[in-house]
Amino acid sequence: MILGYHGIAEVAPRHDPARLFVSPDRLRAQIQRLQRRGYRFLTMAEFAEQLASGEPLDRTCALTFDDGTEDHLTELRPILEDLRVPGTVYVCPGLYGEAYPWCDAAAGVRMMTAEEVAELARSPLVEIGSHTLRHAVLETASAEEAYREMTACKQVLEDSLGVEIPSFCYPRCAYSPACPDAARRSGYSNAVTCGPRGGWQPFELKRESFHTPDGAVTFALKSRGLYYGLRDAAPARLARWATRPFRHRSERS
Repeated sequence: MILGYHGIAEVAPRHDPARLFVSPDRLRAQIQRLQRRGYRFLTMAEFAEQLASGEPLDRTCALTFDDGTEDHLTELRPILEDLRVPGTVYVCPGLYGEAYPWCDAAAGVRMMTAEEVAELARSPLVEIGSHTLRHAVLETASAEEAYREMTACKQVLEDSLGVEIPSFCYPRCAYSPACPDAARRSGYSNAVTCGPRGGWQPFELKRESFHTPDGAVTFALKSRGLYYGLRDAAPARLARWATRPFRHRSERS
């Protein structure tokens, strides 16, 4: 199982329209639930290595965090160190220090600086992964476009951190048919997507993503791989249709 998060911070819903932030307390509780269920934790590089070797991955979890917001250093790292579990943080070096573009400026959230990413990378429990230089969406990318984006980010991170960067995350989880091979050619060992996309091929690895509203029931379903099957089942679709405002249903009739 691979779990995907974005920011780990308390952000008011009015400033977080995409519902990307999970509170530190909620993340801690979710990790502890998995620990009680007997899960062991790996970085994405370790997960991919074990997958490639054919070793069993039952009760194995990789925790991943997208974008590289400052709370990954201030909030996430202490949680990982306290619970003694590793995590992989995907960063966009072309956005270092900028305001986080997917929530309101009033939230005061920004990306980590290069120095902060280097500090985070010094934790033995944190793997830094690549997320393209400026969060480029690769849904329609050609083979060469995808290759350029992937190699450019990898090179910048390896040069600045002095470590190998084997893990890649598709921004917005979207990728063209050319992307998996481009990731392989770029020297990565793995690439992750999310939502209903992907499977267990090394450059199309599926993740369960978590957002602000996800409570205990949603976490239980997602962490067991049951959420999308139930969400897309006919009874659930009918229930969602039935609870829409009457005027919208009337417009369709």
